[in-house]
This record gives sequence, structure tokens and C-alpha cells, in this order.
Amino acid sequence: MKKTFVMCVSLIAAFAVLIPSAEADHAYKKKRRPSFFEALFGGVSSRNEDSTQRRKRPWWENRDDSVRIVYGTDPPPSKRIKRKKPAIALLKPIKKFAYVDPEVAEGLGLGNLPYVLPKLNPLFDPAFRLITTAQTDSEAIRVTLSDRKTTIRAIPAIQEAVLAHYKATDFAPLWTKEGRLTERGQSLLASLAAAASEGLDPTRYLPNGLDSYANADEQVEGDSLAIAQLDVSLTANAIAYATHLSGGAFEPAALSGYHDLKNNRVEPAVALKVLAWSGFPAQYLAGLSPKHPAYGLLKAELAKLTDATLISDEFPKGAKVRLGQTDNRMEILRVRMVKEGYLTLEDADVGLEKRDVLDKRLSKALKSFQAFKGLPLSGNLDAPSMKALAGPDPAVARERLLSSLERLRWMPHDFGARHVFVNQASYRVDVMEQGKAIWSSKVIVGKPFTQTAVFSDQMETVVFNPAWNLPQSILLKEYLPKLRRDPRYLDKIGFKVLNSKGEITKSSNVNWASVGSNTVIGVQQPPGGANALGEVKFLFPNKHSIYMHDTPNRNLFREARRNFSHGCVRVENPREFASVLLGWQQDRVDENIDSGESTSVKLEHPIPVHLTYFTAWPDLEGKIQYYSDPYERDLTLLQARTTAAKLYDRKNPQRIVENRKTSTTSLIE
Repeated sequence: MKKTFVMCVSLIAAFAVLIPSAEADHAYKKKRRPSFFEALFGGVSSRNEDSTQRRKRPWWENRDDSVRIVYGTDPPPSKRIKRKKPAIALLKPIKKFAYVDPEVAEGLGLGNLPYVLPKLNPLFDPAFRLITTAQTDSEAIRVTLSDRKTTIRAIPAIQEAVLAHYKATDFAPLWTKEGRLTERGQSLLASLAAAASEGLDPTRYLPNGLDSYANADEQVEGDSLAIAQLDVSLTANAIAYATHLSGGAFEPAALSGYHDLKNNRVEPAVALKVLAWSGFPAQYLAGLSPKHPAYGLLKAELAKLTDATLISDEFPKGAKVRLGQTDNRMEILRVRMVKEGYLTLEDADVGLEKRDVLDKRLSKALKSFQAFKGLPLSGNLDAPSMKALAGPDPAVARERLLSSLERLRWMPHDFGARHVFVNQASYRVDVMEQGKAIWSSKVIVGKPFTQTAVFSDQMETVVFNPAWNLPQSILLKEYLPKLRRDPRYLDKIGFKVLNSKGEITKSSNVNWASVGSNTVIGVQQPPGGANALGEVKFLFPNKHSIYMHDTPNRNLFREARRNFSHGCVRVENPREFASVLLGWQQDRVDENIDSGESTSVKLEHPIPVHLTYFTAWPDLEGKIQYYSDPYERDLTLLQARTTAAKLYDRKNPQRIVENRKTSTTSLIE
């Protein structure tokens, strides 16, 4: 009897949850408000990620790159302005609202792709066998270009341009005359030999028939076919160099699925036309490199990394120094802490008797340095701190520089006089104007498996007090289990619900047990302090659904490595960012936010936005700073350079085989 009674009570309780109440029936009959539906589903689609609670760092965040991750001096954190009482009535969220990331991107994993060499075609045309020429030099070139077994190879576009040019000029040589290189040919060959200064591999452009760039005439002297081969190969390789210098030696989309960059390379036919008729081919090639000031600074830094510098450290090694202990490196440490903004000049000014002492002020500055580097906050000069102070390993620094030079060649030739520059590797955003940073802030970018893409676009809109429209995936994954336990949950945390008839209703009126993947239920988090998008979002519409926004989860900005999102970029000081973008006084921005009303403001002039990834980049003083490689894109570029170098190594030639089924590349001895 007792069992029967318990079962009856359970059934009654279950039906009470499953059967809509009379209040629900009344809600369904309310007059529909279509304008809210538009407001509810308007704007840019959002993304999702798992809760960003503190957790054990995964392997990709624990890698010891032995590189510096400093970018100038961080501005002091802006004080959060206390919110005024909203001018409109908003539902107040409960205090214990759990932050849910607003992004829903699935990501591409690490996204790095195995490098596959581009298809190279032999530079010959069988139809040339039927053509006759009167000049000896021209005849040698015609024979060279009609040889099916030629070793001169090029990508199809270069092949087509070279064959068309020589045919149109009756196979007249471009760079040789009477068995020797002309002055133009010598200057062109010298440009290719100096490719290393641009971060490119000179062996990739060494003409066929030569063992080195030195004494080219002597290497082919007396051999008409070798001279013809030199002329043709020099033409093809000069075009390849022109395309690489203007737009990169590697196709960015072939290295990472997160690369979305336009092709800046000069067209092979255009490059050949200029090279063929210009009296100054070397100057033409030099003019194809990026004009961004950072390019010259990166090149200059690369030139410093000679073999002699590979054993030097910036900070001297020694024993561990604790608070209160003395060491003759303390003066060097003080200078370093002042230079990097962790210690003021006033605090660094100590008497002669304390010059070698690790005092409290210096220890506090060192602790700030350790926090930024993600090191244990000991305040002591310990082994991890000394390693970080010593800077990057020179071999690693060289790879960072080579990768950054290549990436800069991928970027637009003109960044814009005024633009937004986000460097994912440094977790930083700068607003640049006429080459100078007028505002900077920390940012949070995508996790290694849901990375922020690399692309350029136009900033168009600033949205104050954005509402967050829950994507269906977040509703089903994060909220539905809670709602089936407590149908009133969304009412408690202040969210709005739109039922299947397009009417605003209470969360408790919805039969959440029947909600599934095909649900038409809409849910919105109104503007407010707990909103997943924070106080402001910044829109530059793009196919990746990436934008910049504030976040209530602000503790993550204290982390040294800030890759926690599902792709969007979170800004530490969004009010300041809005003020700079719109050209408004700060109080006007504050008024718009503190009103509580959701407002979209179009920028008077759209501003270029560049989401980039540079592991070596100049700071505000022009000094190159080095950053970690959280997405392992430097490693991918290194593998691509290694594969290409093995192909063009004349001393140890290897044949490349493409596996088109698996899209991998192998080397055969």
C-alpha cells in the first residue's frame, strides 16, 4: 500500500512538470511582438566554448619556448567605472550566474597542414623543335627550351610566361651576350644571391648549371648550351624570387586552415615584362618587398644573428638570489626592470650601499615580471627568471624572424594610415595611426583547437550594451539539462524566452522535456553586467563570424598566455577602445553604456582591422620582441622551409614525390 502511494505521488509530480499550466496557455494567447523577434535574432552570430574556469594547463600551453613575450610597456589597467542605475527596467540576473562563453565555433583543431610542394613543370615546348633561328645564342636557347629532359622547372604560371617571352623575342637571350653575363645579368644574379637578407633561401634561386653564385661566367665558359641554360634558368628563378618577395615563398592557406589572406604576389607575366625591359632589374626586385617599417627592422635584426652571436646571452648567469641577498647583477636587473616598465626610475634610485641588494622594491618588480611571463611568483632571481631575462635562444630567435618576415609578405601592402592591429602571439591589440600606436590593450584570443583566424577586414560598428542571443547549440548543451531540472532557471537569471509562437513567455511556461535539436524556442540574455558579451562589442562582418568584445570573465587577463576563447577577440579595456575608434570623449562612451540601452553606432569611416600572428615584432621603441608560438605555426613554417631546402640542395639533391591521395610530401634519397 505504501509502495502504491509513493508511485502515485511520483506520477503526479512528473505530470506537473510535463503538462503546461493554465498560465502557459494564457501566455500563448498574448498578442505577438514581431519587433522583439527582430531584435532577438539580429546581429552577428556568436560562438561557444567550454567554461573558462581555472584548470590544469594542457600540453600546448606548457611548452617552454625560451622566448620573451614582452611587447613594450603595458599601460596601467583602466579603472572599471561603476555602473549607474539603468534608465530602463532590466531583469536582474542572479548573483551566482555561471559565465558561459558566447562563441559556438567548432574550430579546426590545430589547423596546421603538412607542406605539399607546388607542381613544377619542365620548361620546354616540343613545338620549338620545328622552329629555326639564325643567331647562335638564340639557337642554343631554342634547343634548351625544346629539350624534354631539361632540368629547369617552374610552376605552370612561370612556365607559361617564360616560354611565351622567348618565343615572342625569337629566343634572344635576356641576361647573356657573347658567352658571358651582361651587366644587367650580373646585378640580377647578385640580387638572388642576397636573398638570405630578406629571410629567403638563396639556393632556391640558384640557376641551373651553377654550383654557386660565385664566378658564374667561369662555370659556364665555352659551353653554349650551359650559357643558354643559365639565361633561361635565371629568367625563371628571378620571376619566382619576384613572386616570393612580393607575396611570400609559401602559400599561407597551404600551411594552416586558419589562414585567410589574399594573394599579394606579382603576376609572373608582369614581373617578366618589367625584368626584361628594365635597365635596373635589381632595383625592381628590391621594390617588391613590403614597405611596412617592421619589415626593415626585422631584416636588420636578422642580420645581427651571425654565428658569433649564437652563444651570447643578454642577462648574465649565476646563483639564485633571494630577497635581502646581495649580488653584483642587481644593478643590471634594475636597469632591465625600468626599461620594461616594471620599476620606476624613482624606485630604482637606491644608495650605493644598496646597489647590489635585492630589496623589496626590486623584488616586487621582479614578481610582476614573473607574473607576466607565467613564472612562479617568488620575487627571487631564480633559474626560471634568469632564463626568461636572458631572452630567446638565438637559433629560436632566427626562426621567429624568418617566420615573421614571411608572414609580413602575406599581409596587405597597405595596412592603412589608421588601423587596428591584433597580434595573437603577443595577446595584444594596438590602434595605429601614421605608424605610431595611439592606444594599446591586452586581448584574449582563441584556444589552440579553436584558433582566431588570420585575416584583414573593416571595423564598421560599435554596439553598446549588446544583448546575447543564445545559439541553439549553447541552449541545448549548456542550459537544457538545468531547465529540465528547474524550468524556472532562465527566469531566475533574467533571460528572455520566445516560445514556438513567437511570443515572449516565462521560462517556466515552456515544456523543456519536449525541447530537442529542432527547437524554435529563442532565448536572449539582456544587456547587463553579467552579459556574456560584456558592455561593448566591435563588429567587422566576416565569414569567420569573428568579432571583438568585452567580457565579464576578466580574471583571465591576468594570465601571461591568453588563448581561452573559441575564436573571437576579447578586449581588456573596451570602453577606451570604443572612445578611440569613435573619436568620442570618454564620458560620452560611459553615458551610452551606463544608460543600459542597447545601441549600435556606425563608425564615420570604417577602419582596417588586421588579425595577425607574429612571433617576432618591434615594440613601440623599434626593438624586436619575441613571443611564444601557441599555435605551432612557426613549427609548420620551419618544416616547409626544410622540405623546400632539401629539394634545392645542389650538394645533396633529392627527388620530391607528391602523394595526392593523402596530401603528404616525402623525400626520396
